Order: sequence, then structure tokens, then C-alpha cells
Amino acid sequence: MAQAIASGKWIFVANQVMPQRGRSRTLTSRYTVILNNDTLTSALPYFGRAYTAPIGETTSPLDFSSTNFTLNKNESGTGRWNINIRANDVREVQVYNFTLFTNGSAQLNVQLTNRSPVSFSGRVMPVK
Repeated sequence: MAQAIASGKWIFVANQVMPQRGRSRTLTSRYTVILNNDTLTSALPYFGRAYTAPIGETTSPLDFSSTNFTLNKNESGTGRWNINIRANDVREVQVYNFTLFTNGSAQLNVQLTNRSPVSFSGRVMPVK
């Protein structure tokens, strides 16, 4: 697992979502974030509050693909990685803050521009 995280080829599979307000939900469908070198693909649901009314939006703001992003990676040395990803071409998302563990567990905190933040827990695994 550590090699996949270090090489930038991993997939995060969300199994629970925790909105800033309201109750947490167990996800019954497959929702993922895939980092495969120079491509970030996010397919996550959004539960939370919009501070401005999105006009004509029919999909989740966390459903996108980007090749224009910055990534900062920090290993704590105890099997824990902190990874911050900013998609420069996605207006609504400010940053994805991942905490990945070599045992496969993972957390994701998402900061958005005009919406309340949302968090996910799940598993991380190598891209096949």
C-alpha cells in the first residue's frame, strides 16, 4: 500500500459520509476518488448546505475529472500519509485533504467554495 501511495496510483473508496450538519450516512453504492499519476477522478456524492443557489447544476460538485491539480504529500513515518489536492480547474472544490494509512483505512475532508464542508471515511487501495 505504501508503494501505491508514494507512486501516486491509488483509489479511495468511500463507505461513509459525514456532512457538517445532519447525520452521517453509510454509502451503499460505490463512490471513489482515483489518483492515477496525472489524472484525478472524483465520483462522490454531496450532502450539505449550499450558500449560494447553483443554477442549472444537476450533478454533485464532487463529480469531476481533472488533470490540472496540485498535490502536496507528507508521510508521518508511522504508516500515515497526509495528502492535499487542489484541482485548479474545478471552481467549486477548494481542497481534498486525505489521511491515508498503510493498513488501508482512509479519511477525506473536503473544503468547498460555496457549500458546507463534508467528510468521508473509507478504504484506500492500489490502482490495478
